[in-house]
Amino acid sequence: MRYSLERKQPKQRRKKLLRLILLIGVLGTALYLAFSLLLRKPQVENLKDLTFIPTQKDVILRLKGDVKKATVKIIQGEKEFILYDAPPQGRAIPLHLVPKQVGLTDGKAKLLITLRYGLLGRKTYQMDTWIDTLPPRLEVVDYTRYVPQGGTGAVKVRVKDGYSAYLQVGEEKYPMYPVGKEEYFTLYPLKVDQDPATPIKVIAYDLAGNMAVIPLQTQIKKVQFKIDKITLSEEFIKKVIIPLLGRDMPPIDAFKEVNENWRKKDVEHLKSIGSNSTAKKLWEGSFLQLPGSKVISTFGDIRYYYYQGREISMSRHMGYDFASTKNAPVPASNSGIVVFTGSMGIYGNIVVIDHGFGLMSLYGHLSEIKVKKGQFVKKGDIIANTDSTGLALGDHLHFGIMVHGIEVNPKEWLDSKWIKTNIDSVLQTN
Repeated sequence: MRYSLERKQPKQRRKKLLRLILLIGVLGTALYLAFSLLLRKPQVENLKDLTFIPTQKDVILRLKGDVKKATVKIIQGEKEFILYDAPPQGRAIPLHLVPKQVGLTDGKAKLLITLRYGLLGRKTYQMDTWIDTLPPRLEVVDYTRYVPQGGTGAVKVRVKDGYSAYLQVGEEKYPMYPVGKEEYFTLYPLKVDQDPATPIKVIAYDLAGNMAVIPLQTQIKKVQFKIDKITLSEEFIKKVIIPLLGRDMPPIDAFKEVNENWRKKDVEHLKSIGSNSTAKKLWEGSFLQLPGSKVISTFGDIRYYYYQGREISMSRHMGYDFASTKNAPVPASNSGIVVFTGSMGIYGNIVVIDHGFGLMSLYGHLSEIKVKKGQFVKKGDIIANTDSTGLALGDHLHFGIMVHGIEVNPKEWLDSKWIKTNIDSVLQTN
């Protein structure tokens, strides 16, 4: 009898141990399922990119969380199409959407995105979308027919069923501003070295992303700019260049640092400032020249610099230099909003005024600045005094005109007849 009891006890212990292991397994599985179902639900980002579907669109849906399989369906009426049915690629669902290929028509549709995760986890996102494969209707109202290198052009268009419009010059893209019901206007710059064969075109988009394009027949006129050869003295480099740098450097290295590296940074800074302009016309008539001044340098001048008989650097002069009396008061050349005041590299102390539609005026080499950023100034208001701050040989005003941050020829904007013929006439055309 004692032997029989002793044999049964190990069997009972093994049964209890097996039941305990089984219970732990069941609890573990339950906890895993609860965790996968409740705590690790995946999320989908970039769904807003599917609000409108144009003629063709590539969208990448980003996933947060571990997903084993994703299914994307689109439903329109009684039609149902599977756009994606596979494991995600990394944490992404790439979609190539061409509505007409799968038989979808313009109008409302429904998207279903189902994600499978964990052991039995399943989550479905549902959203409405709009199929729109028709491009906006674009019409050119008027534009400047002839624009010289370094000059300014204007264009006005009408866009029906559109959302935005841009003007493209070569690879550069400039925004157009709404000026009335379905109408857009902008100014645009041509660079001093703009290839006369550069294509210029207007591009309009609708909310879905469909695009309409019309090329302009603008003729770009080649310009022969003045060439100057300037000899640099050691005294000039010691008295002007080294103090600007604030440290001693070999003469050639010092001049190249200011004339080339500083100038390049200034160009980028001005482009950044010029990229955010008021969407309306603030200027009135022609721009003012510094009173009682004479022109000592013109726009686009090509300058070659020589030191000890050797050419060491070159630059383009991107404005007009006006010389008057020392510390002469500087008026705002036209009405607008001050968008920058302070020091900027080769220009020294400067003021930049926004006149709307991408047009801005720049005043360089100043001493005392009398206006603040955000201030509205009227044509003729005194904004500063002339000086020789920055890279300047003496007291004068560097006067520049920028269009979308690109410096253009100020001479055009000093001429009331040119403005009426080339800018106002385009803006006022119905």
